[in-house]
Amino acid sequence: MTRTKTILIRTLAGLVLVVLGAVGWTSFKVWNSWNDVDRMPFDPSGGRVVLAETAPEEGDEIESGEPPPVILPPAARVDDGVYDAFLVVGNETQLGGARADVILLILLPKNGANPAIVSLPRDLYIENPCTEKFSRINANLAGCRGGGVSGPDLLAIAVENFTGVAIDHFAIFTFQGFERVIDRLGGITICVDHPTRDTNDGLAHWSLPAGCSTANGATALGWVRSRHTIQQVDGVWRSVPGVSDLTRNQRQQDVILQMVSKVRAFKSVGSLLSTVEDLADAFVIDEELSMREAADLAWDARDLDPDEVHRLEIPVENHVTAGGAAVLLPTVPFSEVLATAFPELATTAAGGPID
Repeated sequence: MTRTKTILIRTLAGLVLVVLGAVGWTSFKVWNSWNDVDRMPFDPSGGRVVLAETAPEEGDEIESGEPPPVILPPAARVDDGVYDAFLVVGNETQLGGARADVILLILLPKNGANPAIVSLPRDLYIENPCTEKFSRINANLAGCRGGGVSGPDLLAIAVENFTGVAIDHFAIFTFQGFERVIDRLGGITICVDHPTRDTNDGLAHWSLPAGCSTANGATALGWVRSRHTIQQVDGVWRSVPGVSDLTRNQRQQDVILQMVSKVRAFKSVGSLLSTVEDLADAFVIDEELSMREAADLAWDARDLDPDEVHRLEIPVENHVTAGGAAVLLPTVPFSEVLATAFPELATTAAGGPID
Protein backbone atom coordinates (compact mmCIF):
# COMPACT_ATOMS: atom_id res chain seq x y z
CA MET A 1 0.00 0.00 0.00
CA THR A 2 1.35 3.39 -0.99
CA ARG A 3 1.92 6.15 1.54
CA THR A 4 -0.78 8.27 -0.17
CA LYS A 5 -3.40 5.51 0.17
CA THR A 6 -2.44 4.97 3.81
CA ILE A 7 -2.90 8.66 4.59
CA LEU A 8 -6.24 8.70 2.75
CA ILE A 9 -7.58 5.65 4.60
CA ARG A 10 -6.50 7.05 7.98
CA THR A 11 -8.12 10.40 7.15
CA LEU A 12 -11.40 8.75 6.16
CA ALA A 13 -11.33 6.57 9.29
CA GLY A 14 -10.76 9.66 11.40
CA LEU A 15 -13.69 11.42 9.79
CA VAL A 16 -15.92 8.39 10.42
CA LEU A 17 -14.91 8.36 14.07
CA VAL A 18 -15.62 12.10 14.37
CA VAL A 19 -19.07 11.65 12.81
CA LEU A 20 -19.88 8.66 15.01
CA GLY A 21 -18.69 10.57 18.04
CA ALA A 22 -20.86 13.56 17.15
CA VAL A 23 -23.90 11.31 16.62
CA GLY A 24 -23.24 9.57 19.91
CA TRP A 25 -22.88 12.88 21.75
CA THR A 26 -26.06 14.23 20.18
CA SER A 27 -27.94 11.05 21.12
CA PHE A 28 -26.64 11.34 24.66
CA LYS A 29 -27.80 14.97 24.87
CA VAL A 30 -31.24 14.01 23.51
CA TRP A 31 -31.57 11.25 26.08
CA ASN A 32 -30.28 13.44 28.88
CA SER A 33 -32.66 16.29 27.98
CA TRP A 34 -35.59 13.90 27.80
CA ASN A 35 -34.82 12.41 31.20
CA ASP A 36 -34.75 15.89 32.74
CA VAL A 37 -38.41 16.48 31.82
CA ASP A 38 -40.85 15.59 34.61
CA ARG A 39 -43.16 12.71 33.70
CA MET A 40 -46.43 11.51 35.17
CA PRO A 41 -48.55 8.35 34.87
CA PHE A 42 -51.43 8.71 32.43
CA ASP A 43 -54.00 5.97 31.90
CA PRO A 44 -57.58 7.14 31.20
CA SER A 45 -58.62 3.60 30.25
CA GLY A 46 -57.46 2.32 33.64
CA GLY A 47 -59.28 5.23 35.27
CA ARG A 48 -62.50 4.14 33.59
CA VAL A 49 -62.10 0.68 35.08
CA VAL A 50 -61.72 2.18 38.57
CA LEU A 51 -64.79 4.40 38.07
CA ALA A 52 -66.85 1.42 36.94
CA GLU A 53 -65.93 -0.51 40.08
CA THR A 54 -66.57 2.26 42.65
CA ALA A 55 -69.63 4.18 43.77
CA PRO A 56 -69.97 7.81 42.61
CA GLU A 57 -68.66 10.46 44.99
CA GLU A 58 -70.92 13.11 46.50
CA GLY A 59 -69.20 16.05 44.84
CA ASP A 60 -69.63 19.78 45.43
CA GLU A 61 -73.23 20.83 46.17
CA ILE A 62 -72.81 24.15 44.35
CA GLU A 63 -71.32 22.83 41.13
CA SER A 64 -71.99 19.09 41.07
CA GLY A 65 -75.71 19.56 41.25
CA GLU A 66 -78.70 19.49 39.01
CA PRO A 67 -78.41 18.74 35.31
CA PRO A 68 -78.75 21.60 32.83
CA PRO A 69 -82.15 22.37 31.26
CA VAL A 70 -81.10 20.60 28.06
CA ILE A 71 -78.72 17.63 28.04
CA LEU A 72 -76.96 16.96 24.75
CA PRO A 73 -76.96 13.41 23.38
CA PRO A 74 -73.87 11.28 24.07
CA ALA A 75 -70.85 12.23 21.99
CA ALA A 76 -70.38 10.28 18.79
CA ARG A 77 -67.24 8.27 19.31
CA VAL A 78 -64.40 9.01 16.90
CA ASP A 79 -62.39 6.05 15.67
CA ASP A 80 -59.06 5.83 17.52
CA GLY A 81 -57.17 5.72 14.24
CA VAL A 82 -58.35 9.16 13.09
CA TYR A 83 -56.40 11.54 15.35
CA ASP A 84 -53.48 11.82 17.71
CA ALA A 85 -55.08 13.86 20.49
CA PHE A 86 -53.14 15.98 22.99
CA LEU A 87 -54.68 17.59 26.07
CA VAL A 88 -52.68 20.64 27.21
CA VAL A 89 -53.49 22.24 30.56
CA GLY A 90 -52.34 25.45 32.20
CA ASN A 91 -52.58 25.69 35.96
CA GLU A 92 -51.21 27.54 38.97
CA THR A 93 -49.58 24.34 40.21
CA GLN A 94 -48.60 21.28 38.23
CA LEU A 95 -50.97 18.94 40.03
CA GLY A 96 -52.05 18.73 43.65
CA GLY A 97 -55.82 18.98 43.26
CA ALA A 98 -56.09 22.48 41.81
CA ARG A 99 -58.59 23.43 39.10
CA ALA A 100 -57.45 23.85 35.52
CA ASP A 101 -57.33 27.43 34.27
CA VAL A 102 -56.52 26.68 30.61
CA ILE A 103 -57.66 23.53 28.76
CA LEU A 104 -56.66 23.04 25.13
CA LEU A 105 -57.34 20.03 22.91
CA ILE A 106 -54.97 19.64 19.95
CA LEU A 107 -55.92 17.21 17.19
CA LEU A 108 -53.38 15.91 14.67
CA PRO A 109 -55.17 13.95 11.91
CA LYS A 110 -53.30 10.79 11.04
CA ASN A 111 -54.15 11.22 7.35
CA GLY A 112 -51.90 14.27 7.13
CA ALA A 113 -54.68 16.87 7.11
CA ASN A 114 -54.12 20.19 8.84
CA PRO A 115 -54.32 20.02 12.66
CA ALA A 116 -57.00 21.59 14.82
CA ILE A 117 -56.99 23.33 18.17
CA VAL A 118 -60.01 23.83 20.41
CA SER A 119 -60.26 25.58 23.76
CA LEU A 120 -62.52 24.01 26.35
CA PRO A 121 -63.82 26.88 28.53
CA ARG A 122 -63.00 26.21 32.17
CA ASP A 123 -66.65 26.97 33.10
CA LEU A 124 -68.03 24.43 30.62
CA TYR A 125 -70.77 22.59 32.54
CA ILE A 126 -70.63 18.86 31.80
CA GLU A 127 -71.00 15.61 33.68
CA ASN A 128 -68.23 14.85 36.15
CA PRO A 129 -67.23 11.16 35.72
CA CYS A 130 -66.36 10.88 39.41
CA THR A 131 -69.68 12.14 40.80
CA GLU A 132 -71.92 11.41 37.80
CA LYS A 133 -73.39 14.86 38.41
CA PHE A 134 -72.66 18.10 36.61
CA SER A 135 -69.79 20.48 37.35
CA ARG A 136 -67.40 22.86 35.66
CA ILE A 137 -64.98 20.92 33.49
CA ASN A 138 -61.94 22.43 35.23
CA ALA A 139 -62.94 20.75 38.53
CA ASN A 140 -61.92 17.39 37.06
CA LEU A 141 -58.22 18.21 37.45
CA ALA A 142 -58.70 17.65 41.19
CA GLY A 143 -59.30 13.95 40.50
CA CYS A 144 -61.52 11.76 42.61
CA ARG A 145 -61.30 12.54 46.32
CA GLY A 146 -60.76 8.90 47.16
CA GLY A 147 -57.58 8.96 45.13
CA GLY A 148 -58.61 6.15 42.81
CA VAL A 149 -58.45 8.29 39.67
CA SER A 150 -55.84 11.01 39.22
CA GLY A 151 -56.63 14.52 38.06
CA PRO A 152 -55.07 14.13 34.58
CA ASP A 153 -56.91 10.84 34.02
CA LEU A 154 -60.25 12.23 35.24
CA LEU A 155 -59.96 15.38 33.15
CA ALA A 156 -59.07 13.31 30.09
CA ILE A 157 -62.07 11.04 30.68
CA ALA A 158 -64.38 14.05 30.99
CA VAL A 159 -63.01 15.51 27.74
CA GLU A 160 -63.32 12.15 26.00
CA ASN A 161 -66.95 11.82 27.11
CA PHE A 162 -67.75 15.30 25.83
CA THR A 163 -65.85 15.15 22.53
CA GLY A 164 -65.89 11.46 21.64
CA VAL A 165 -62.14 11.70 20.96
CA ALA A 166 -59.77 9.42 22.90
CA ILE A 167 -56.93 11.42 24.50
CA ASP A 168 -53.51 10.02 23.67
CA HIS A 169 -51.23 12.38 25.60
CA PHE A 170 -51.37 14.95 28.38
CA ALA A 171 -49.16 17.93 29.26
CA ILE A 172 -49.49 20.52 32.01
CA PHE A 173 -47.77 23.89 32.37
CA THR A 174 -47.61 25.94 35.54
CA PHE A 175 -48.13 29.67 35.16
CA GLN A 176 -44.49 30.24 36.07
CA GLY A 177 -43.44 27.63 33.53
CA PHE A 178 -45.59 29.29 30.87
CA GLU A 179 -43.84 32.61 31.53
CA ARG A 180 -40.43 30.96 31.23
CA VAL A 181 -41.31 29.32 27.92
CA ILE A 182 -42.49 32.64 26.46
CA ASP A 183 -39.35 34.43 27.68
CA ARG A 184 -37.08 31.67 26.36
CA LEU A 185 -38.71 31.94 22.93
CA GLY A 186 -38.19 35.70 22.82
CA GLY A 187 -41.71 36.84 23.72
CA ILE A 188 -44.86 37.01 21.62
CA THR A 189 -46.57 39.77 19.66
CA ILE A 190 -49.82 41.25 21.02
CA CYS A 191 -51.73 43.91 19.08
CA VAL A 192 -54.38 46.17 20.61
CA ASP A 193 -56.19 49.24 19.26
CA HIS A 194 -55.85 51.27 22.46
CA PRO A 195 -53.65 51.28 25.58
CA THR A 196 -54.81 48.20 27.48
CA ARG A 197 -54.35 46.78 30.96
CA ASP A 198 -56.02 44.63 33.63
CA THR A 199 -57.61 45.81 36.86
CA ASN A 200 -57.76 42.48 38.70
CA ASP A 201 -55.39 42.42 41.67
CA GLY A 202 -55.43 38.63 41.56
CA LEU A 203 -53.29 38.64 38.42
CA ALA A 204 -49.87 40.05 37.77
CA HIS A 205 -50.29 43.68 36.72
CA TRP A 206 -49.71 44.16 33.02
CA SER A 207 -50.24 46.87 30.45
CA LEU A 208 -49.85 47.22 26.70
CA PRO A 209 -49.45 50.31 24.53
CA ALA A 210 -51.65 50.87 21.49
CA GLY A 211 -50.45 48.98 18.42
CA CYS A 212 -48.34 45.86 18.29
CA SER A 213 -45.64 45.11 20.84
CA THR A 214 -43.50 42.20 22.01
CA ALA A 215 -44.84 40.93 25.32
CA ASN A 216 -42.72 39.03 27.85
CA GLY A 217 -43.92 35.94 29.71
CA ALA A 218 -45.57 37.80 32.61
CA THR A 219 -47.54 40.08 30.29
CA ALA A 220 -48.52 37.21 28.01
CA LEU A 221 -49.79 35.23 31.00
CA GLY A 222 -51.86 38.17 32.24
CA TRP A 223 -53.22 38.69 28.74
CA VAL A 224 -54.46 35.11 28.28
CA ARG A 225 -55.96 34.95 31.79
CA SER A 226 -57.54 38.41 31.92
CA ARG A 227 -61.26 38.71 32.64
CA HIS A 228 -61.16 42.41 33.61
CA THR A 229 -59.47 43.99 30.60
CA ILE A 230 -59.81 47.77 30.30
CA GLN A 231 -58.66 50.13 27.57
CA GLN A 232 -58.04 53.86 27.34
CA VAL A 233 -60.28 55.52 24.76
CA ASP A 234 -60.27 59.32 24.37
CA GLY A 235 -58.34 59.60 27.61
CA VAL A 236 -60.84 57.55 29.63
CA TRP A 237 -60.24 54.00 30.91
CA ARG A 238 -63.20 51.80 30.03
CA SER A 239 -64.06 48.12 30.26
CA VAL A 240 -63.49 46.21 27.06
CA PRO A 241 -66.91 44.96 25.94
CA GLY A 242 -67.42 41.26 25.50
CA VAL A 243 -64.41 40.05 27.49
CA SER A 244 -65.26 36.54 28.72
CA ASP A 245 -63.98 32.99 28.84
CA LEU A 246 -64.43 32.90 25.07
CA THR A 247 -62.16 35.93 24.70
CA ARG A 248 -59.58 34.17 26.88
CA ASN A 249 -59.86 31.11 24.67
CA GLN A 250 -59.13 33.17 21.57
CA ARG A 251 -56.09 34.73 23.22
CA GLN A 252 -54.83 31.36 24.42
CA GLN A 253 -54.96 29.97 20.91
CA ASP A 254 -53.21 33.04 19.53
CA VAL A 255 -50.35 32.57 21.98
CA ILE A 256 -50.06 28.80 21.46
CA LEU A 257 -49.89 29.20 17.69
CA GLN A 258 -47.26 31.91 18.01
CA MET A 259 -45.24 29.59 20.23
CA VAL A 260 -45.49 26.88 17.58
CA SER A 261 -44.32 29.29 14.90
CA LYS A 262 -41.24 30.06 17.02
CA VAL A 263 -40.05 26.50 16.43
CA ARG A 264 -39.09 27.58 12.91
CA ALA A 265 -36.19 29.54 14.42
CA PHE A 266 -34.47 26.29 15.43
CA LYS A 267 -32.06 25.48 12.64
CA SER A 268 -30.58 22.39 14.25
CA VAL A 269 -31.44 19.61 16.67
CA GLY A 270 -28.79 21.03 18.99
CA SER A 271 -30.52 24.39 19.33
CA LEU A 272 -33.81 22.65 20.04
CA LEU A 273 -32.15 20.46 22.66
CA SER A 274 -30.65 23.47 24.38
CA THR A 275 -34.12 24.96 24.80
CA VAL A 276 -35.56 21.68 26.10
CA GLU A 277 -32.78 21.48 28.70
CA ASP A 278 -33.42 25.06 29.84
CA LEU A 279 -37.17 24.49 30.19
CA ALA A 280 -37.20 20.92 31.50
CA ASP A 281 -38.90 21.93 34.76
CA ALA A 282 -41.47 24.25 33.13
CA PHE A 283 -43.92 21.47 32.27
CA VAL A 284 -44.89 17.87 32.97
CA ILE A 285 -45.80 15.33 30.31
CA ASP A 286 -47.24 11.85 30.43
CA GLU A 287 -45.07 8.76 30.58
CA GLU A 288 -46.65 7.34 27.42
CA LEU A 289 -45.12 9.99 25.13
CA SER A 290 -41.92 8.49 23.77
CA MET A 291 -38.75 10.44 23.07
CA ARG A 292 -39.08 9.63 19.37
CA GLU A 293 -42.68 10.88 19.22
CA ALA A 294 -41.78 14.11 21.00
CA ALA A 295 -38.78 14.76 18.77
CA ASP A 296 -40.79 14.10 15.61
CA LEU A 297 -43.59 16.40 16.76
CA ALA A 298 -41.21 19.23 17.65
CA TRP A 299 -39.29 18.99 14.41
CA ASP A 300 -42.41 18.61 12.23
CA ALA A 301 -43.81 21.77 13.81
CA ARG A 302 -41.15 23.74 11.95
CA ASP A 303 -43.13 23.18 8.74
CA LEU A 304 -46.51 24.10 10.24
CA ASP A 305 -48.22 27.27 9.02
CA PRO A 306 -50.28 28.62 11.96
CA ASP A 307 -52.76 30.11 9.49
CA GLU A 308 -53.61 26.59 8.29
CA VAL A 309 -54.54 25.31 11.75
CA HIS A 310 -58.28 24.85 12.26
CA ARG A 311 -59.37 26.95 15.26
CA LEU A 312 -62.56 25.36 16.55
CA GLU A 313 -65.03 27.05 18.89
CA ILE A 314 -67.58 25.35 21.14
CA PRO A 315 -70.95 27.19 21.00
CA VAL A 316 -72.14 27.90 24.55
CA GLU A 317 -74.74 29.89 26.46
CA ASN A 318 -74.65 31.39 29.94
CA HIS A 319 -76.42 29.59 32.77
CA VAL A 320 -76.67 29.99 36.54
CA THR A 321 -77.10 26.82 38.59
CA ALA A 322 -79.49 26.50 41.52
CA GLY A 323 -76.44 26.87 43.76
CA GLY A 324 -75.56 30.22 42.17
CA ALA A 325 -72.63 29.11 40.01
CA ALA A 326 -72.21 30.93 36.69
CA VAL A 327 -71.42 28.27 34.08
CA LEU A 328 -71.42 27.75 30.31
CA LEU A 329 -73.70 25.22 28.65
CA PRO A 330 -72.67 23.63 25.33
CA THR A 331 -75.45 24.11 22.79
CA VAL A 332 -74.45 21.62 20.07
CA PRO A 333 -72.81 18.19 20.15
CA PHE A 334 -69.04 18.32 19.70
CA SER A 335 -69.33 16.15 16.58
CA GLU A 336 -70.91 19.15 14.83
CA VAL A 337 -68.00 21.34 15.89
CA LEU A 338 -65.54 18.74 14.62
CA ALA A 339 -67.38 18.42 11.31
CA THR A 340 -66.75 22.09 10.52
CA ALA A 341 -63.05 21.25 10.15
CA PHE A 342 -63.09 17.58 9.19
CA PRO A 343 -66.37 16.76 7.41
CA GLU A 344 -64.74 13.80 5.67
CA LEU A 345 -63.65 12.05 8.88
CA ALA A 346 -66.58 9.87 9.92
CA THR A 347 -67.43 8.77 13.46
CA THR A 348 -68.95 5.55 14.73
CA ALA A 349 -72.40 5.30 16.26
CA ALA A 350 -73.14 7.50 19.26
CA GLY A 351 -72.94 6.15 22.78
CA GLY A 352 -70.73 3.68 24.58
CA PRO A 353 -67.62 4.43 26.62
CA ILE A 354 -64.22 5.03 25.14
CA ASP A 355 -61.94 2.11 26.01
